[in-house]
Amino acid sequence: MTAIHTGPRVVDVEGEFFVRLDPNALDIGANVRDLVDLSATPDFVESISEHGVLEAISAVQLADGQIVVRDGQRRTLAAREAGITSIPVIVRTDTTSDEPERNIERITAQMEANDQRLALTPGQRAAAAAELLDLGLSVTKVSKKVREDKMWVEHAGKIGKSAAARNAVDGEQLDFEQAAILAEFAGDEDAEQQLLDCHWYQFRAVAEELRAERVERAAFEVAAKPYQDKGFTALAQHPGYGTVLTMGDVRMPDGSAVTIEDVEASAAQWAVVLSQTEYVLDKATGEPVDEDDVDWYTREDPDVDADDGYRHFNTVRVETTWSPEYLCNDPEAAGLQLSPVMAAVRAGSGPDELTCGALDPEDEAERQRLAKSAEAKRAELERAEKDRRERKMVRVLNVKGEAATVVRREFLRKLFAAKNPPKEAAAYVATTLAADMHLLTEYRANAVYKELFGTKDSYVSGYVNDQVAKSSAGRAQVLTLALVLGAQESRLEKDAWRSKPKNSDSYLAFLEEQGHTLTPVEEIIRGGKLPEQVAELDE
Repeated sequence: MTAIHTGPRVVDVEGEFFVRLDPNALDIGANVRDLVDLSATPDFVESISEHGVLEAISAVQLADGQIVVRDGQRRTLAAREAGITSIPVIVRTDTTSDEPERNIERITAQMEANDQRLALTPGQRAAAAAELLDLGLSVTKVSKKVREDKMWVEHAGKIGKSAAARNAVDGEQLDFEQAAILAEFAGDEDAEQQLLDCHWYQFRAVAEELRAERVERAAFEVAAKPYQDKGFTALAQHPGYGTVLTMGDVRMPDGSAVTIEDVEASAAQWAVVLSQTEYVLDKATGEPVDEDDVDWYTREDPDVDADDGYRHFNTVRVETTWSPEYLCNDPEAAGLQLSPVMAAVRAGSGPDELTCGALDPEDEAERQRLAKSAEAKRAELERAEKDRRERKMVRVLNVKGEAATVVRREFLRKLFAAKNPPKEAAAYVATTLAADMHLLTEYRANAVYKELFGTKDSYVSGYVNDQVAKSSAGRAQVLTLALVLGAQESRLEKDAWRSKPKNSDSYLAFLEEQGHTLTPVEEIIRGGKLPEQVAELDE
């Protein structure tokens, strides 16, 4: 029998050697398992304490002699916790000179080793995949290394960089695709909370709204900077008429009107409300064009001719500018006084209570004129505030309408890709066309067909003919349904909540029957909600 000698010994085989080392002397190093909670597995620590570390730790020895754990983080920490001073370690000499390559090797090995034992959480695996992408590996190479499809890797690249997304997917609050969307809003706590709080079936629509808001906010910040540089407070939303003072509501100390030069001279006492305004201009001359003279359907399909008496969209250009409205925050600090009319409005009961000192209270005719002007001003402010709230409701609901369109069309693409139609399809197609014989000639339908079918053909007829020629009868019926639904979809522009196009309620009802969950703005069209309920404009 071969004797087993006691005492330290090293066996070196092809660049690896076995040795027993104090766990406290090892460098744990970076690990894809970013959190080890030994208190959650007391039996594991107790086993290590009683039996020692039975499976050798895997480590690498760097050029400076430091031995860094690659596989065995939990065992090493448990050994430290148990007070063990000697654990088995298989050490490989590091021959890699390139740090990124070394990290790629480490991450891949750690993912493989951990998945074979106590599996990494989805969030931890995502973080590891994100790190591999950051190290320069392509999505395809990471996909092969971690044995996941490319879509998983793309989602993981986002999730891995967001603590909120990792926690949400680990806690099964969101699926992997939703968590990737949540990761887009990392650092925006309000947006993250909105997504985490909304119902799962509204998640995509809320995300689209937040994306639109982010784009608008970025554009506002660019537009606001020149005003902020001058000392103005820039506002994206008007605070409400009747509660603020405009340039026309105040006067200079000598009673003269306030000019823009006066405003800029005391910018700290003023705010500027910036709102987007669209102008339609002749493309050749730059002259303004009445928007009612343009055939807007040709914007979506440039190949069709404009209706008689209308201009084709390709003859105009649309420019968006930011229009300022100045509001005085502190007239006293700006050295201004209220205009006589605004003073009367603020006084509420007539000029006899004014403090501006601009009137002779004995002049009855002037008193009556001013009282009448104040009443007219109050009515004007009420109309302005009503109009402001209506404009805001339109803006809010249009954003929701655009978000709903994105989600709805994702649903339609899946529906159009089916091999067989829903059982209700034939009846729906027949009754819809019987009630709306010109549906398939809708101007915008062809553009929507191209988007939903994913074809670049000028007209979708070629695509449909090709599909029918090589498909089953069931697939042909799906395409027939798609032509009807696509035409109906083309009518639902962002303000369809207001225009409620013909048969749009039955269209949405059909989609709902097929599994599409209506968004609140779609429920307005369907007839289940009022615009005021969905806009939620209480301020």
